[in-house]
Amino acid sequence: MPSDAAAPSPQRAFWGLAAASLVLVLTGVIGYFVIVFHLGGWLPSVRNNALPNWLLIAVAVGLSILAIRRAPTARAPKVILGVDVVLAGLFAAVLYVVTVVPAATGPTLGAPAPDFALVDQSGKTVRLSDLRGAPVLLVFYRGHW
Repeated sequence: MPSDAAAPSPQRAFWGLAAASLVLVLTGVIGYFVIVFHLGGWLPSVRNNALPNWLLIAVAVGLSILAIRRAPTARAPKVILGVDVVLAGLFAAVLYVVTVVPAATGPTLGAPAPDFALVDQSGKTVRLSDLRGAPVLLVFYRGHW
């Protein structure tokens, strides 16, 4: 016959669910940025797809709702759910509002390139207008040497 000591108390079950929901929402939010900043160059599909992180956040909110049902008091679980929802909202704002980059505007197709000057490998300044009429190939290297 099982004893009552083996069953977790409602307060202990609530705090376990609340802690798990907070850990999951933080893992979803912080994990996305850790992956993007450390692996984003090698895994662009991960950078462009936050679905796994949103799934973690959804599970966290679900655990918060479950914690509300098992809560010994009415106030504490609402705070946990509020924290989860606020963190999810901030995550959405950073992903879909703050980081939206306006469309780049540049010269139209077929229009002459604007004039500019660059220093070549020997230290001489070369202007694009000096090369007008001759074929020109521009190569831009990203990063540094």
